[in-house]
Amino acid sequence: MSPIAAACATLLFATGAVYAQQQEAAELDTVVVTGIRKGIESSIAAKRNSDSIVEAVSAEDIGKLPDTSIADSIARLPGLAAQRVDGRASAISIRGLGPDYAGAVLNGREVVSSGEGRAAEYDQFPSELVKQVIVYKTPDATLIGQGLSGTVDIRPVMPLDSRGRQVVVNVRGEKNSFGQLSPQGADGLGNRVSASYVNQFVDNTVGLAIGFAHLDSPGETKKYEAWKYGDYAGQWGAGATGVPSLGVGNNRAQFAQGFEASVTSSKQVRDGLMAVLEFKPNKDFHSAVDLYYSKFDQDRVSNFWAGDIGLWSGGAKFSNVGTSVVNGNTIIDSGTVDGGRSLVYEKNFHRSDDITSLGWKNELKLADKWTAVADLGYSRANRNETYIQSVAKGLAGGPLTFSGLGSTGNQAWSTSQDLSNVANVQLTNDPNWAEMRTPTYKDEIKSFRLSGKRDLEGGMFSAVETGVNYTQRDKNVQSDAYSLALASANVGIPASALRGPVAINVGGVNASTVSWDVPGVMGLYTVTPKDPWSSQSNKYAVHEKVTTAFAKLNIDTDWGAVPIRGNVGVQAVHTQQNADGFQWNDGATPGAPGSGSLIAINGGTSYNDFLPSLNLAFNLKPDLIARFGLAKAMARPRMDDLRAGADQPKLVENSPGSALGHWTAGGGGKPDLQPWRAKSLDLSLEKYFGKSSYVAGAAFYKKLDSFIYSQETVRDFSAFTNYSPTLTAGCSAANPGCDPNQGTITTQANGQGGSVYGLELSASLEGALLTPALKGFGVIVSESITRNSLPKDKNGNPINLDGFSGIVNNLTFYYEAQGFSTRISQRYRSPFTATTRSVLLGTETSTHIEAEKQLDFQMGYAFESGPYKGLSLLLQVNNLTDAPAVQTRGPEVVGSAGSTTGQLPWKTENFGRSVLLGATYKF
Repeated sequence: MSPIAAACATLLFATGAVYAQQQEAAELDTVVVTGIRKGIESSIAAKRNSDSIVEAVSAEDIGKLPDTSIADSIARLPGLAAQRVDGRASAISIRGLGPDYAGAVLNGREVVSSGEGRAAEYDQFPSELVKQVIVYKTPDATLIGQGLSGTVDIRPVMPLDSRGRQVVVNVRGEKNSFGQLSPQGADGLGNRVSASYVNQFVDNTVGLAIGFAHLDSPGETKKYEAWKYGDYAGQWGAGATGVPSLGVGNNRAQFAQGFEASVTSSKQVRDGLMAVLEFKPNKDFHSAVDLYYSKFDQDRVSNFWAGDIGLWSGGAKFSNVGTSVVNGNTIIDSGTVDGGRSLVYEKNFHRSDDITSLGWKNELKLADKWTAVADLGYSRANRNETYIQSVAKGLAGGPLTFSGLGSTGNQAWSTSQDLSNVANVQLTNDPNWAEMRTPTYKDEIKSFRLSGKRDLEGGMFSAVETGVNYTQRDKNVQSDAYSLALASANVGIPASALRGPVAINVGGVNASTVSWDVPGVMGLYTVTPKDPWSSQSNKYAVHEKVTTAFAKLNIDTDWGAVPIRGNVGVQAVHTQQNADGFQWNDGATPGAPGSGSLIAINGGTSYNDFLPSLNLAFNLKPDLIARFGLAKAMARPRMDDLRAGADQPKLVENSPGSALGHWTAGGGGKPDLQPWRAKSLDLSLEKYFGKSSYVAGAAFYKKLDSFIYSQETVRDFSAFTNYSPTLTAGCSAANPGCDPNQGTITTQANGQGGSVYGLELSASLEGALLTPALKGFGVIVSESITRNSLPKDKNGNPINLDGFSGIVNNLTFYYEAQGFSTRISQRYRSPFTATTRSVLLGTETSTHIEAEKQLDFQMGYAFESGPYKGLSLLLQVNNLTDAPAVQTRGPEVVGSAGSTTGQLPWKTENFGRSVLLGATYKF
């Protein structure tokens, strides 16, 4: 048992005994609770009163944490973990399953995504504008858009739930500890400004809540990346001398093809608006319109020094080498390599997102205890990117000296070339890596819901609710790629475009390179379209029409002397999915045009799911609740996995000389892909101590009926064009009853079997439970231990679940008294595998991300009386220890003495610590 898990168990017994004694001597004083404790109480109340197993974080929690968005806040909840993107918490995993397996709703309606998949990007939601976030760990039949691992429900402020006018203004300045790393990029300074207004009018029948949040946040990154490792000697025409032999067959030490070290300066600007207008003229009618809008812009400039050892261009010549063994692989750890070159390149990146969500909900009480609800929703996300890379190289050769390649963070490279002198560096077509890419993403969801609820009396059921929901979702992804070519092989950098030298001090790399303004040299390039074959993966559209009928009975009864509440229900879900894409064939396909061919294609399917759910809460004692959950759940595939495109679809003769052939393709999507499906069992025991403290233990088991992984599978090729002049689709003599339109393709497809299971321990405890001397102190702690068991793939290899971390824990200590408050929070997740797609699109990789531990701190003071009442000051430090993000991967090619699964150091990124200082005024 880990220290945090042991602490949770110990606290359960220690606090129980002390609390029982304190209850006997409790005084009936009335205390008004605000600040950190108010947020904790609201979250605990939501957890305690829910019929489902949930976790919650409330406004005071979010406002008091050093969080740029709600992603950081909900990542501290039991069983949840964040994945950092460019240093920001963005994607959220629930109970060991990655972001794609979780549902996300905003005020009860599905959330669009500005990425290529369907997973929500939580860094788009300002923490200042959210009242509460509920994370459902067990399904509820009336909750639409649920996920397999859980569902995140983001809730705004409802103005009629308050009384009186509330105005809050917040201003904070921000500084990144790295300062400005790139001379062309943004500096390390930023700010956050927010304002919210809540009020009621016309005798509390009309309510208005409106909030605006502006974020101008710096991003500074230091990054080291090793190029691919392998035993390349004699492979694919590679040239390398001086590589040590391992004495086993022809095995030699593995080595990296090169490296790159970079510094990046970026600026994230986000403007968020959230508004709710409520109208309740009487007790029978309630109408609410809610709006959320977010505009997010990011500008990023990166400066790179790269060392190419010359493996593919004349041969790498190693000398004075040292080796080390890393996870079963012997690698060249130190030495000198000649025959290569130094490259200097710059990347400019601009991303613009806008998300709009609009909803209108009406509730009307009818006769005979019926309530009718009509809910109309619309949301849209647009994302546009422009990526430009300009490349230069050192004119003179020269050896590269290196050391420490076997351990993360210690890699060192150096060169005798002065790369900060413009006379030694020129723009180049060799290598031809200069390029521009312009991906765009559009996601749109329209929904309509109609339901009725009737209160019941005189039995075990307190109410019945039934209804139907219709959702239409359309996702469109387009990405164009262009090559940038100079008029000659090498061109000097114009003086007008030159900028100051860049210091690239990353790990053991300490270099200075020339830099230039990329827009200032664009006139030197000829821009031409490239990579037409990438359209099969980079251009697609997915259309979904989902009709959900649901019914639920609320339970409120007794089992002997034990009160029981909960619900039992079912969803009947009909899904129609259709996808567009492109078939790509190059000149190597018999009969295809020599320049290649792109043809638009389409495919899809429909399916039904029947999803029952049961949630029971047993009030064993007034402060002791046992919970039981049983359900079927599903998670739809990633949008990009549903694309219709395919690479090199063609007929291959069934036998030599045959006029009949069978379909095959090298890769692509699968528009008839089915969802993840699972049956789940949940148990929870929760002990509450007053309003601000609890301890809980939970166990869960998910039996996977189907899951998705990359494999060779069957697909319908009837929509594809056959270019072969000699072959037609037909069955072989060995399989005369086949469907000739069915062929094989390597892509994401469904598998069967497996399970995910785990334990969760959590506690939120006030120090005063143990002794009055600890009044004002408190601790929040949780640990989740998750395991999975999946069948192996068709080749006998293990299947990894995206985002799966076996251990996730969170620890927070806080103190709040007499206006002063402080809090320090740590979140940890064990190593996990994640599938990521770069800005280049089409470069999807599955990588191993090492364990992450991030520490955040805050300290503040709130004036509770006097002329400054309502004013509070706050100091925050995010990523206090500058925790790195570390990724590893196996070598590309090995001999019998190596291991392709043995992880080697690959990427290390440091983002610096963010310091924020500001003030909040409430009136």
